Formats: sequence, C-alpha cells, structure tokens
Amino acid sequence: MKFTKTLVFISFLLLQGCNAHKQSTTKNNLDKVGEITATIPEAAKFLPGFPAFEDTEAFFNDSILYQRGKMLRDSERGKQAIADANIQFDYFLEIFGEAMEVNLSEENTPAIVQYMKAVGNYTGQGIMKAKGSFERQRPFRRFGEHSSIPEEEETLGKYSSYPSGHSTMAWTMALALTAIDDEHEYDIIHLGYELGQSRVIVGYHYQSDVDAGRMAASVTFAKIVSDKEFIKLMNLAKEELKELRNK
Repeated sequence: MKFTKTLVFISFLLLQGCNAHKQSTTKNNLDKVGEITATIPEAAKFLPGFPAFEDTEAFFNDSILYQRGKMLRDSERGKQAIADANIQFDYFLEIFGEAMEVNLSEENTPAIVQYMKAVGNYTGQGIMKAKGSFERQRPFRRFGEHSSIPEEEETLGKYSSYPSGHSTMAWTMALALTAIDDEHEYDIIHLGYELGQSRVIVGYHYQSDVDAGRMAASVTFAKIVSDKEFIKLMNLAKEELKELRNK
C-alpha cells in the first residue's frame, strides 16, 4: 500500500514536470515570434462605400434593417447585443472560448492568446485606417434617437459608422480561430457573424457598415495568412489546442 502511494506520488510529480516543461517550451517558442508584418490593407481601395444618398434603395434597406433591429432590443437577443458591445479583449476570450469549449486565458492557453492578440493588433490598425477614409454619421445620430447604450453615444459619435470596426474585428478573429479549430468551425463563424449583427440591433451601425466590416476582415485575413510570423503563431496555437484536447 505504501509502495502504491509512493508510485502515485512520483507519477504526479513526473506529470507536473512534463507540464512545466511544455509550458516552458511554449513560452520559449512564443518569444521567438514577432509581430505580423504584412502590409495593412487600404480599405478605401476595395470597399464599395456607404449609401451616400438617402433616396437610394441601399439606404432604404439600411433603414428597414435598423428599424428591425430596434424591434429586438427588448428581447433576449437585444440583451445579448448589449453584452456584445463590450470591445475588451477579455470578452472575446470568454465568448470565443465558449464556442471552442476551451478556457482561453494567458495561463491556460498562452499560444492561442498571443495568436489572438497578434491578429487583433493587426486588424485594429486596419480598422483605424479604414475609418479615416470614410465619414458616415451613426444611425442613432441620423434618426435623432438613443441607441441601446446611450452612455457610449458621445464617444462613438466621434468615429465614422462605416465600416463597422467591431464587425471587422469579430469576423477576422472568427476566421483566425476557425483556422486552428475545425471541430468548432461553424460555432465560431456563427458567433463572429452574430457579433456583427449585434451592432445593428443596438443602433450603433447600419447593416451596410457591418457588411463592409466583414469584407474588410476577409481582405485582412487574406493578407496575413501568408505572413511568416502569423504562420508560426498559428502553428503554435494549433499545437497547443491539440495538446489540450488530448489530455
């Protein structure tokens, strides 16, 4: 009996040692990876632009979908849209982690977190560049009414509604995570899509803003997918996820 307990204890120590070695190896590999260096896409050169004239079919469509979004604000979907307005990185870790059925955190998944941060930083640069190329009034300003989160309106009103930066970030992140997790690819993509739709529901964006955000995200992902540093990060993230699921 004493021998069995000793053997179990030794096995536990060996397992802990293996885990520590894996974590150390992961950290060393991550330290060797730099930032994504691909050229930032110039949105003004490929986005179609927002409906400039209010008597057009495109603006009519935007208006109808804005009104439809308003009808959902008091529903459970409306409550989720308010929660989705959170643009903090930790929120992305939480909700995409749920879709992937993995606890995404610095401690548990350092490689995946660094992968997401690199994608987020690169995408963020493209978003600011894109918003600087267009100037569209937010729908809550255009229609003279409050959004679901009125306390944020003053800050948001300073930035162009087109394209939707949140939708761009959500869709790029969904594409990046789908690339490492084919077991949950549809859940991840569905989440990325719904995050964009939440922007219409709360009244922060028109549908055409969100659609443009997804287009910008697709171009962004196409630019980084061949970047050497991105590929290194993606492979490390894939390996980490595989190890987690094999435990």
